[in-house]
Amino acid sequence: MVFLCNHQFYKLVIYSIVFYVLASSSLLASSDAAASEEPIERGRRLLPFQKKTVVIGNIVRNREVLNVHCKSSEDDLGLQHIRFTDVWSFKFRVNWKGTTKFRCHITWRGGGDHWFTIFKDRRDNCDYCKWQVLGDGGREKPMIRTRWLKGYETGRDDFFDWDK
Repeated sequence: MVFLCNHQFYKLVIYSIVFYVLASSSLLASSDAAASEEPIERGRRLLPFQKKTVVIGNIVRNREVLNVHCKSSEDDLGLQHIRFTDVWSFKFRVNWKGTTKFRCHITWRGGGDHWFTIFKDRRDNCDYCKWQVLGDGGREKPMIRTRWLKGYETGRDDFFDWDK
């Protein structure tokens, strides 16, 4: 009787592993419509529910307070006011499908009204995604991202435009 119970347990474990590998490989094989996004790093999808931290810093050119309201399909983080040179952060876990996305409405006095996708799992391969809002008016794009993986900065900044 004990052997039968152990046998059923091992069978359940093996079926679970096979299902997980098949589901993970189908996620790796899926494609995203946006060609400009970086591909998912091989093997990254093997760990669902990864912890992520997003940090938003205010370095707008006119030194005004940044008003940021971020939300996903599951969470509304509310309106945040970030003073010049200050930061605000939030933490979350990526969903098992790899479709987690946070979008932010960003405004400041004299800076207009903008929307930006602050986190998209297929684009942002980082454990700690640090964003700085530079704002409008310069030659650079208004959003700067510094990526950190496993506690180390990747060594490069990426520049992004506002969402259309």
